[in-house]
Amino acid sequence: MAAFFIGFQILLRELCLLTGRYNISVGKAQSVTYVSSLVSLALMFHDICFCSITVLLVFSAALLTFIFFAEFVLSRMNTLTPFVSWTFRFAYVGLISYLISSMAYGNRMPFFPFVLMGVYLRNVTFGIPHKKDLCLEYLFSRKTEKVIPEQDAVDYCGEIPDFSYAGCKRNTDTQIVFNVKDYGILPGTNEDLTSKVQDLINKVGREGGGHVFFPKGRYLFNKSRGNFLQINYSNIHIEGETDSNGHLLTELVSCGPTSCGKKNPWLSPFFITTGEALQPSNEFFGLQFRKRKIGFSQSNSLSDPGSDGSILTPEYCTSVIEESPKGSRLLRVADSSKVGRYIMLGLYNTSLDGNLIKDILGVEKLRPEWKTALRAGVEEAPSYQWLVEVNRIVDGNTIELARPLLRSCDMVYEPAVFNVAMLENITIGNLRLNSKWNGMFRHHGFPLYYSIAESQEMDYGWNAINMKRVAHAKVYNLEIVNFTNPIYVLDSRNVTIKDISVSGYDGHQGIKIYQHACDCLFQNIAFYNHFADMLGGEGNAYGNVFSGIRYLNPSFHPVDFDFHGFGEGPMSPPSDNLFECVTGFRCIKSAGALYNLPSCAQNNIWWNIITEGERKGGPLFYAMTYREKKGVLRLVTAIGFAVAMIQKNRIFSFKTFVENIRAKLNDIDRTGIEAKQHYMFFKNSHVIGVKTANDIDGLDDKTVKVSHVGETCRPFSIYGQYLQHVPG
Repeated sequence: MAAFFIGFQILLRELCLLTGRYNISVGKAQSVTYVSSLVSLALMFHDICFCSITVLLVFSAALLTFIFFAEFVLSRMNTLTPFVSWTFRFAYVGLISYLISSMAYGNRMPFFPFVLMGVYLRNVTFGIPHKKDLCLEYLFSRKTEKVIPEQDAVDYCGEIPDFSYAGCKRNTDTQIVFNVKDYGILPGTNEDLTSKVQDLINKVGREGGGHVFFPKGRYLFNKSRGNFLQINYSNIHIEGETDSNGHLLTELVSCGPTSCGKKNPWLSPFFITTGEALQPSNEFFGLQFRKRKIGFSQSNSLSDPGSDGSILTPEYCTSVIEESPKGSRLLRVADSSKVGRYIMLGLYNTSLDGNLIKDILGVEKLRPEWKTALRAGVEEAPSYQWLVEVNRIVDGNTIELARPLLRSCDMVYEPAVFNVAMLENITIGNLRLNSKWNGMFRHHGFPLYYSIAESQEMDYGWNAINMKRVAHAKVYNLEIVNFTNPIYVLDSRNVTIKDISVSGYDGHQGIKIYQHACDCLFQNIAFYNHFADMLGGEGNAYGNVFSGIRYLNPSFHPVDFDFHGFGEGPMSPPSDNLFECVTGFRCIKSAGALYNLPSCAQNNIWWNIITEGERKGGPLFYAMTYREKKGVLRLVTAIGFAVAMIQKNRIFSFKTFVENIRAKLNDIDRTGIEAKQHYMFFKNSHVIGVKTANDIDGLDDKTVKVSHVGETCRPFSIYGQYLQHVPG
């Protein structure tokens, strides 16, 4: 049992740090791996000296085969309690130990096969329920020093967008408090409180708003699976209790998944979801093609059903009648009498070759694999969709926006204005959000690992907060534990997310700006776990600020800034977003389905960042979809794709199988590009003030602007404050 436990502490990825080829601050967590490895070598030496090598190898192979099938059974049990999964594991280790000792195997008990069992269980690519619970390294948190040192900061005189409009600007408080205990909602019980709390939230909303206050204690929700809390009214404040030192005393627990895979599973409900009455989960929102032709697109994940292209569309209001330059707040419209507080400013492609989308992407020609971008001209896509607030109606033909235009409103793109209904003044704070997720995660695990339903639950089933269709809202002072998707901001603007600690099991999306997320602020956020897609966005996300973000996972598992492209057909990739005072990220990554690339548009800015986890001399910009695959990996990828298509379509034909392999091989050969050239997919990005071991000498300054390497720059907005502490 001890040998098994020792082997379980060995993370093979961390042994590569001994080569010195990676930029990482090795700490106590890595020492656990190194010490466990030395002890394992000693146990192996013991076995070699006293046991038959042949029998030892056969025995090790038999044990690994056994644990493979045992874990397969355990994954199908999908237990929600660590006690069950670890009792199951220790039971089969103990049973095997008893059988070996009873067989009097050479009068010696071999240790190393059990070490191998632990190593396998820790490093296997399958999702393992409750894998982290016995990892000693997670007892050691990393240091939380200042994000960027203040001394020797230099000034930057280049042209940078004004990001001072990000975050909540008009949040108003209310003195009305609704204590949940007064409505029969009590902590510490085994009752599913979802319906009671939902009724209270609706009551508060109908009465004009107030604080829904949860006194200290533990409250359980969603025990029957698929239920979630909805905030469908403005002026709702969900808050918990803290002690005199600010420590959180209230915990809300989601007991079941909320994944919904029939349509757009990536938009499944979250434990707490706003705006559900305005925009149901699993529905995209925005402007549609004017001449839509293609009705279906397949996701890059084979476990997902793809999109049928349907979109909830806002109400057309009026047309723009006069060009407005970048930086202007005024829009001249045909009729301002029906313009609401929040609008979507839409610009359309008006040439067959996609004049607007090429302008947005900063390219003269669209690549043949960018299928969504190629649709823009022919189907007249509203590629620029900006969710913005109206400050006031100036006169019958003029409106004043709450913030300046991020790009010129050119008449050649036939701009139009659409009204958008939004919630306002919602806050969620002073809470510990937890779940009973077992941490079984394998990113897009179908078909090689799990079923479609299981894969969708891993990727989209355990979600914490979705700020959807809301403006001037706050999420603050939270500990978010054991969620595969902690926070989405979807089709919202001026949302502040600050003082957040994210920990627990590893998962899918860390924090994501999605679709029309505009002018939102993410400040002082610390990650103590790993996510496949850590921090980034998808769709028409503009003007967002990420400030003071720290990746503090003690395990050596590098993460990246992440972009995923268009999101849905009529959209375009994120642009004009700022990442400042960020530490612990390896590189700037492009990901997502090939047809939805490129992953980001222009003017995304990284200001004062310190990278970590990168291989020294590696690329700062990395387009994952274009990575080169050669040799065995190339063939295995093609075969895996062909097998997946058989499982997905439920049709087997040897001819089709071979054709799929050949088609995938052709795709791999056609799209593979040397990593040092990947920066070409990040047009007009800015990196200002960077400390990195990545190779940035070969970057083309006409494509990516890099300055003040090894230095730090003075913050240029109110969001550049140097952060001292990490919440929790």
